[in-house]
Order: sequence, then C-alpha cells, then structure tokens
Amino acid sequence: MNNRFGFTVSGAHSNQYTSEDYSQMIWRGVGATTNGLTAIGTGPTPASQFPDTTVDKPYLSDYGVQDANKFSKRTSFGATVDYKLSPYDRVSLSFQWALFDAELSNRKLTFFVNRVSPGAFDSTFTHGDPGMGEIRLDNGGMRQKSGTTYTPTLTYRHDGRLWKSEAGLGQSHASNHYRDDYRGFFNSSQARRTGVTVNFDNNFYLRPGTVNVTDAAGRPVDPYNLASYSLTSASNGYQESSDLQRSAFGNLRRDFYVLGLPLALKGGLEMKQSVRDIRKYSPSWNFVGVDGRTSLTPIGSDDVATVALDDTFSQRFPPYGFPKIQWVQQEKLYDLYRAHPEYFALNTPNSAYRSLIDQSKFAEEIISSAYLRGDIAFLERRLKFVGGLRLEQTNIKAQGPLTDPTLNFSRDSSGRVIDGNPALAGVQPVLIVPTADALGVSRLTYLDRGYRAEKEYLRYFPNINASYNVRENLIARASWYSSIGRPNFDQYSGGLTLPNTETPPDTSNRIQVNNVGIKPWSARTTKVRLEYYFERVGQLSIGAFRRDFKNFFGSIRFPVTPEFLALYNLDPAEYSPFDVSTNYNLPNTVRMTGVEFDYKQALTFLPPWARGVQVFANASAQRATGAAAASFSGYVPRSGSWGVSLSRQKYNVKLNWNYRSPARLDPVTGRGIEAGTYEWRSKKMLRDIYADYALTRHLGLFASLRNVGSAPEDVKRFGPNTPSIARFRQRQDYGSAWTFGVRGTF
Repeated sequence: MNNRFGFTVSGAHSNQYTSEDYSQMIWRGVGATTNGLTAIGTGPTPASQFPDTTVDKPYLSDYGVQDANKFSKRTSFGATVDYKLSPYDRVSLSFQWALFDAELSNRKLTFFVNRVSPGAFDSTFTHGDPGMGEIRLDNGGMRQKSGTTYTPTLTYRHDGRLWKSEAGLGQSHASNHYRDDYRGFFNSSQARRTGVTVNFDNNFYLRPGTVNVTDAAGRPVDPYNLASYSLTSASNGYQESSDLQRSAFGNLRRDFYVLGLPLALKGGLEMKQSVRDIRKYSPSWNFVGVDGRTSLTPIGSDDVATVALDDTFSQRFPPYGFPKIQWVQQEKLYDLYRAHPEYFALNTPNSAYRSLIDQSKFAEEIISSAYLRGDIAFLERRLKFVGGLRLEQTNIKAQGPLTDPTLNFSRDSSGRVIDGNPALAGVQPVLIVPTADALGVSRLTYLDRGYRAEKEYLRYFPNINASYNVRENLIARASWYSSIGRPNFDQYSGGLTLPNTETPPDTSNRIQVNNVGIKPWSARTTKVRLEYYFERVGQLSIGAFRRDFKNFFGSIRFPVTPEFLALYNLDPAEYSPFDVSTNYNLPNTVRMTGVEFDYKQALTFLPPWARGVQVFANASAQRATGAAAASFSGYVPRSGSWGVSLSRQKYNVKLNWNYRSPARLDPVTGRGIEAGTYEWRSKKMLRDIYADYALTRHLGLFASLRNVGSAPEDVKRFGPNTPSIARFRQRQDYGSAWTFGVRGTF
C-alpha cells in the first residue's frame, strides 16, 4: 500500500475424487502360520484349519478384493499484514485457515477357505473342505471426516546496523471429527455366508484366476449376489480429536570483528506446547431381524442382506477383473435401523462403554529450549565455521484408561480386602458388583482417564558445520550434529492395566503399560559434501554421511522393580510380586551409512528455439548395519528423482520421475514360516506432470497430474525359498490424481 504498510490475501478451493482399490492374498507358510497335523484313527487330518507345508509349496487360504473411493473437499484462506515501525523494525501478523471434508467408502469381498486337507492344495490351487468356508462382505470404511485448522502468528523483527533480533508468538489449532450417525449412515456393516466350500484355481501373483463357491452339497453359490448373504452386524459412532500447538520465541544476533576475523553470535529462547485430546465412541449391533435371531446364512432365515441393496454402487465393475458385486448401502441400512430398531441388538452395553473409555486419551508436551550459535570465517572468508549448542527440556503430562480389577473388591475400614470364604486357600474377595453384571464391573474397574503419567528429560544438541571454498565455484562442506526421535504421545497416554492382587502372578495376571521412563532414540551424524557450481546455470554435488543410532524401542517382560513402580505411584508392597509387560530401550546400536548425488542445470547452450529447458537429477543410497539393524525396518535403501522443465513467457511445463527401491519391513515368524521371512514394501516409480498457462497478467490455467500411470503400493512377504507366485501379499491402488484449475494473482 505504501513504504510502511502492506498486506496479502490468498485463498483456494479444490474437490478431488480418489479410488483406493485393494487386492490381498494370504499365503499359508509365508505370510500366515499353519496349524500342523494330529493323528485321528489311522491317518493324519488337519488339527483345526491349515496343515503344514514345505517352503516350496505355500498355499492360498484367503483372498480379498476391495472397491473403495474417497471424495475430498479442501478450502483454505490466508492473510498477512506487515507494518514498518521504523527503517529497522517491522511487525507481521498472519492468519491461515483451512477446512477439510471427506467421505470415504470402502467395500471389500473376502473368500475364506477356513479348512483344507493335505493333498488338496498347491501353489496354484487350494480346494477347501466341503462346507467349511465362508464368504463375507465388509462395508468397513463408510466414514465422514471433517476438520478445521487455523493458525494466527505475530512476529517482530529488528534489523539494525549492530544488533539483529526476532521475536514471535504463534498458535495452531486443528480438529478432526468423525460423525457417522450425524450424516445418517453406519460406518461399517458386515454380511456373511458360512457353510460353503471355497476353491481357488489358476492362482497367479495378484489374485486367484478362478474362485468357485458352492454349498456343502456342491450346489453353486453366487458370491457376487447379495441374496447369498445374511446381514450380521453394524456399527457407528464418533471420534473427536483436537491438536493445539503454541509457540513463543526470541533471539538476538550481533556481528563482531575479533583480531580482524568476522564473528557473529546468536542466542535465543523458545517454548513449544503441544496438546492432544481424543475421545471416541463406537457401539455395535447384531442384526436379528423380525424373528430376533442372528443367522450366518440366508437359507431359512429372515436376515437376507438384499433389504439394504445399494442399487447404484452395485452397478460398478470392481477392480482386478471381477464381475459386478452387489453391496450393502450404509444409508439404507441406517434408515432400517431408525425405522425398526428392534431388528438390531446392541452388542452388549459393556462393549459400548469400554469402546468409549478405550480411546479417551489426553497428552500435553512442553519443550523449553535455549541455544547459542557462533559463526566465524578465516582466510578471507574462504573457510567458515558455524557451530553451537541447543538445550531442550521436555515435560509431558498424559492421561489414559486405567484397568484395576481390585476396585471391585469390598474392603474393611482398614482397607483390607474382605475374604468371602476364609476356609479356602488364598483370599476370595467379596465383590461389590457380581461378575454377571459386566457393565457394572467395567464402570468400577475400567476408568476414563484414570491413569496419569508424567515425564521430564533434558537433552543437549551440539553441532558444527564447516565449509571451504576450494575454488570460486567449488565448495567442500562437512558437518556433525546430534538429534533424537521422541516417543509418540501414546507412549504416555496408552493406559495402565493392573493385575488382580488377590491371585498369584501368571502370564495374564501382570502389569501391562507403556514404559513412561523410556528414552527417546538418539543419533549422531557426520556428513561431507562437495559442491560444484556452473556459473549462473546450475550445480553438481556429491556427499556421504554416517549416522549412529541408539536406544531404539523393543518389547520386554521382567520382574517389576521399585523404581519402575515409582513411575506410576504404585505401592511396592502390593505390586512387587508381579511381572510387567512393557517396552524398553534396546542396548544395541545401528549405523546408517549412505551417499547422495544432486545435479541441476539450465541448458543455455541449446539453440534459441529450445531455450528455457532445465534438467535435474538426484539419487541416494543408504545401508543399516549393526547388532540392532534387524529392528531398523522401513527405510528406503535407494531412491532417486529426475526431471525436465520448459519455461516460457506464457507457459511452463514440468515432467518429474521419482523412484523408490524395495524396503524391508518387519520379520514374519510363526509355525510353518521359513526363517528369514520378511514383509517388503515393493519398488515404485512415480511420474508427475505439471503445467500452467497465463491467459492474462493476472489470470491463468494450471494442471497437475500426479502418479501418471497409476503406480500402486504393493506389499510382499517372502523368505529365501518362497516361490515367486506366493510372494505378493496386497496391492493398494490409489490411481492417478489429476487436478485442473484456475489461478489468479491480484
């Protein structure tokens, strides 16, 4: 507006449709365990479901296909105001607001063999035992999710000749709402048909080539017709969560010359507060129909699922080559519930109550920090050092569910448990509420946010960075720094389950809790890098790093100690005989080493008609070693991206490629599974296109095409000798997101 005052206003709105197709294979002997054999009479038969097999002959036991979609709306608004108080002082006020609203709909058809005899399977087929299988329709993700975020910030800056300073306040509040009944639908429902025979034939890596379903007598059953199913259950509810972030900071900088050397010192203080509050309620019902009885087959019952047929969605062709599937419509089912609530039996008030308490959690974290940084240069500013020290004090308070069965025991005036039968060994507590009243017992022993935890720790973070101008366009860099990975809030708000102190300790009667005393994992990193600059048109660099991790998290069970009990204010005289099941810091370390490459350049040497072309490429490779490397899962060993762009006065076009190598996840163990079997996230190649065209000085069109070609997210499970046909586990296909719009700048 003038030399002292200015403002900006921005806004955006978008609607987006996303498909989320899904295919899942469950292979026994690879990703799922077997049950073994037991001798009955003169020959072996399956012990319960799945016989053992050899590593070269895993077999398919379950298969699921999902047809899902998601509609998302996003609206945002932002404004900033800047005012110069003086030539050296400026104050800025900004406000950002965003709204997110989405409807999710996941529909899945699953075939369960459930039981198979030896000799009735191979890697290419599985023939289930007659009448032992099941088909199931899950409408498991009909959700309406909405939330708002708003962020006001206030910043003051002083840029004087000697002193430079900055101070600011900020707050961000985000909310998330799942309100299914408010929108008039169940968030999940299930329709089932048991007593069928399921056969898989002509299996290939993505799905069984042929799926055949019959009844126990061999008569065909159509798994794609809703008349083949009985409605069995439904659920809905709500989830409310909020996240609050507050921050305040201030820093001061002064430049000096010491013995002719340029020196800058900068110090500052900062405080960050994070507050998370979550509440969830998810009651469920069993469908009993007119006769008041549940049924797992529509034959001879009044629970046939066609009463809630989705006429519209059932006209879609599902993914992966399946024919049209008739689905349950969640809105129609909820309308039936409102018209005839007697058709739905609440799945015990006790379960509904416990669902309310289970996800009622609160956590507050305050991080107070102070830092001092110094910058100095030598050799006419060719050699530069930047180093400092940061101190962080972390304070956490959390609340979660408390389970304490002794709260249902009657006690005398001195607090001792009243023995209802002194003639028997041990104490036989007199119960306040009889066990037959499950809801009454839960209300006494399962308490909303009855568990409270507090934790504090101090950490320091030294760091140093150096750079040296070998030549005018060649710079060598080196750095060393430390970092930490904080436990998530559920580590503190996950809840506490106490044992029955009147019965002896055993594998189930023990203390169960996340370890409040666990340390954050930490890392020390050393990096080197060499950068070469093409004059005004690009850069080429190569680097390497080594990062040493320690204090990763693991699970453990051990005899409780007085120090551990003190973390939760538990009486050692009462709880010291019991074990605790919790987590701890692994004593072993992991070393991550890697190399990085980066290149970008404007191709100014091209003829005039091709001017404006720029290219870039980068790649990285890393490897984890050490005693705890097996616990360090999920990192990407190799990745790279490259692209080309063309910029002209009226338009811009960018083409980008991004590659991610396979990544090893968690080990898979259990009966019948080969040693060395892991879950893997498969490699992926993404292709993106972005273009914009200026209609006028202030108005233009744009297009963003992400994941052109629809590269899916694949997960595999395999061991050293798993045949290729049985390595695939699941595919999540999100499709390609294409966005077209109008952009204005005024």
